[in-house]
Amino acid sequence: MTLGLGNHVELRRKDSARLVWDTKPKRAPNPKDIEFQTAEIVIPNPHRDQARLPSFMGNLTHRAIDKTKMNRLVWGDNLLAMQALLASGYEGKIKLIYTDPPFWTGENYYANITIAGKEVTQSPPVIQRLAYKDFWSGGIDSYLDMLYPRLQLMRRLLTDDGSLFIHLDWHMGHYIKTVLDEIFGKKNFRNEIMVRRTAKHTAMQFEKAKTLQVASDSIFIYAKSDATEFNKPYKEASEKQKAGSWHGFTDNCYRPTMRYKLFGLLPPSPRGRWLWEESRAQRAAENYKLFEKAMAGGKVGSFEEFARENTDMEFVRFNNGSPQYWISAREQIMSDTSWLDIQAYSHLFDFPTEKSKALLERVIKMASDKDDLVFDCFAGSGTTLAVAEELERRWMGCDFSKTAIQITRNRLVTSGAKPFLLENIGNYQRQLIYLSGVRIYEMQKIILKLYGATPREDLPDMGTRRADDGAVELIYVSYPDRPVTAKKVEELAYIADKLDGVGYRRLVVLGWDYEYNYEELLKERRRAAKDKWKTEVLNKTIPPEVYDHLKTARTEEDVEQLRDKIHFHEKPYLKLSPPRIEKTSKEKAKVTVGIERYVVFDYPIEDEKKRQEVMELAQKDCFLLVDYWAIDWDYDNMTFKSVWQAIRNGEREVKEIPKTTSRELDIGKPLVIAVRLVDVFGNDSSATQVIDLRKV
Repeated sequence: MTLGLGNHVELRRKDSARLVWDTKPKRAPNPKDIEFQTAEIVIPNPHRDQARLPSFMGNLTHRAIDKTKMNRLVWGDNLLAMQALLASGYEGKIKLIYTDPPFWTGENYYANITIAGKEVTQSPPVIQRLAYKDFWSGGIDSYLDMLYPRLQLMRRLLTDDGSLFIHLDWHMGHYIKTVLDEIFGKKNFRNEIMVRRTAKHTAMQFEKAKTLQVASDSIFIYAKSDATEFNKPYKEASEKQKAGSWHGFTDNCYRPTMRYKLFGLLPPSPRGRWLWEESRAQRAAENYKLFEKAMAGGKVGSFEEFARENTDMEFVRFNNGSPQYWISAREQIMSDTSWLDIQAYSHLFDFPTEKSKALLERVIKMASDKDDLVFDCFAGSGTTLAVAEELERRWMGCDFSKTAIQITRNRLVTSGAKPFLLENIGNYQRQLIYLSGVRIYEMQKIILKLYGATPREDLPDMGTRRADDGAVELIYVSYPDRPVTAKKVEELAYIADKLDGVGYRRLVVLGWDYEYNYEELLKERRRAAKDKWKTEVLNKTIPPEVYDHLKTARTEEDVEQLRDKIHFHEKPYLKLSPPRIEKTSKEKAKVTVGIERYVVFDYPIEDEKKRQEVMELAQKDCFLLVDYWAIDWDYDNMTFKSVWQAIRNGEREVKEIPKTTSRELDIGKPLVIAVRLVDVFGNDSSATQVIDLRKV
């Protein structure tokens, strides 16, 4: 990497220095035809009463929700998310972007979870782990390759009077400052804010140290244009300031109109000035004379008492040979670029790099007003979104970590946020495949080979493999962003029974995603088929790390060598308990639904001993692994509307969540009840039940 001065023409330009590295993108990313897919409309419990729903929610039973007016939490690559926002009309619509990108520390960030009183360290979710690995793989160049196009998109999303607050530390701050000058323009740099972090006192045990402890981070503030203005940020006043104090009335800033005689004197420096214009200063001097008169008459006992009784007055006095002016007692003062009075980090949700509410309150109050749109594209634990909600701003957030999305959703639900959207990137798997440089059919062949199967010539999405027990398996690879359905698997099972003249007794399904209630629907189809369906079906998930390995696997031999590194895990199993229906009136019936069984097959816990302990505990009580479950009491087979939620975690608190819940529903029509469950490892499962309230 070099600091380039441009070509021979640019050498004659002023301020032409810019950061150059070998892989620097030549073009800015363009909006793409990418859509957001709504995974869940979250209506937190305090807002589940329709009388309290915002008007844009419409009548839930009529599916009349205006999603364009809702706050949005998006899981996925923020590069794709911002391209989708631009394509859907958000250019120039966001007032404030606060972003806290990874700091190029070279570390993976782990989350701690507590299960049955045992704290365990969870491996980072695969997609998060790979993203970090990408950032570090090519050194500083790869980090800049990641951030540079994202900063270009952020600028386009900002309103003309909007601003970017980007939180960095010493690892990359000096590089990113140069990049920001290039993208936003050097003239639009406004401030570098210093924020306090907790220092690690690892060097205190030694007599000498090679470096000082790091006690602060930086937040660079960039404006979109000269039109950007900020609300004044305030911080707590010192004890002296809270009591009020006298200050000198002169400085050395030369302004001839501010050089006049006060108390018979000119400013002492030849180029000095008094702080106020003459009429204001003379009026303040007369006010001090009023105090002296009141003091002489015994009406007040001190100047502080007189000032408290006359808060609308300003005062100037002559003391010790020079004028002084009074700064009244105040609880807060305007903050400068030192924000060391507040802690930048928090540890309420056990999320690494979690930012504090105090920090985001100051940022959001300074750079936005009520109803402005605030965006955090590295949302983390959701502090920006939670504070924006409290301060009555509209918000959007994005993160590629499912753990981050999980914590943020729980946090917003627990705090009683207004209804919001939980979204995915439309065609997300397909986009990642294209970004990997391969086509869909090529990816299917690669996945078959990674599973150890030989692709078939006649059926491009299928292959065969001899398993460890000697059985020859038929392997099916699903299409990206097309959930595997029970109907599709039934069709495959019939094909497997007769294929190649002898059939296959085992069908392995490798799916990116599965439909709602997949296991129960598959059981129903098997029961209905009776003896016609003899094939055993194994359901597994395709791990996201295949994208990472594609970057190094350029030949069939490379793919062969990766087989032992890729693990296809069985999808979690969710079974609902039979619904209980109790008629409570002529028009209503109480319906109770719940979780009967939940089984996880993969435990991403670092410590093998703790992993075994947790597995044994979960076998006795499957609910120990449930982090969140929610219900849509009238599922339309299109969008899951979460109108009731049970949450395990919140600000370090681990509470037992109910296994069942009830609600009074109107009698007279059949309903589909949908349940969505997320476990402590980020696995997402769903199931449905059909109830007929015409027969109550």
